[in-house]
Amino acid sequence: MKKLLILSVVLVLASAAFAQNTMWFKGTLDEAFAKAKVDHKPLLLDFSSYT
Repeated sequence: MKKLLILSVVLVLASAAFAQNTMWFKGTLDEAFAKAKVDHKPLLLDFSSYT
């Protein structure tokens, strides 16, 4: 049971570290849709504002 808990914690930490290395796309909405279609990946739109 202890090994399973340690493995679970390691996997969660590893996935969180991997998620921090995402690359943000900067361009127009049409360019983003085209790139997502070519890469066969879903498109996530972030509507937060920059200050």
